[in-house]
Amino acid sequence: MFHVHSPRVPATIAAVAALAALAAGCSNGGTAAHTTGASKAATTQSGPVYTAAQLRNALLTTLNGVKPAVPIESGLYGELPGVKATRASLKGVKITPAKCATASSTGLASPKFDQVPATVTTFRDGSDGVSEVLLSPPAALMDSALTHAIPAGCAEYHAKVGSHTYTYRVKQEAAPSLGRDASELNVRASGSDSANIWTVIYRTTGMVGAVTLVGSKASKADADTLAEIAYQHAEKMLA
Repeated sequence: MFHVHSPRVPATIAAVAALAALAAGCSNGGTAAHTTGASKAATTQSGPVYTAAQLRNALLTTLNGVKPAVPIESGLYGELPGVKATRASLKGVKITPAKCATASSTGLASPKFDQVPATVTTFRDGSDGVSEVLLSPPAALMDSALTHAIPAGCAEYHAKVGSHTYTYRVKQEAAPSLGRDASELNVRASGSDSANIWTVIYRTTGMVGAVTLVGSKASKADADTLAEIAYQHAEKMLA
């Protein structure tokens, strides 16, 4: 059975990890958003589309027999409580060099996805966790969801959260073969504590899915296995 390593990590690491976790909609809790607006937005898209309610039904329901740690969020991506909370937490993070602020985020961090129907679930143990987000963007945005360019000189940089400073190392990895295309990003934050963040993003004809695994002992093998499980489940439920 797929196993997620989940030792506890201090809150400062969780804040630093949010820089990468934002790409996959890692939730900080809150109540679920309404799906009415998402359904309306979906009608303007071209090609196969799904409402936030349909996407919600395609999320993983358990992980290793454990239910989601917080209520599932569904609605417009930019209006999800978890996405808002994560973005707010980034305001207290100082990046050096400043040009590296986007190095650990993916295409999903773009405000272009804010009005896209989406749903997010989070499985958590302590400050570690796994998040899955499903979105149904218009066809024109599909490819940009997987696009990521690490700025020159930003494969390694620094992030300061309060009195804690961390070294970030960012690397694009070979993604598993999922859907029509997939990409994978690994971010390692080290300092007084450490975190290892793996994000796998894939696209199908009418959906983008992203899985983020955060934990000091998280591995590519675990992230790839989880992404495969999430992808197969979503495809089955949306067929």
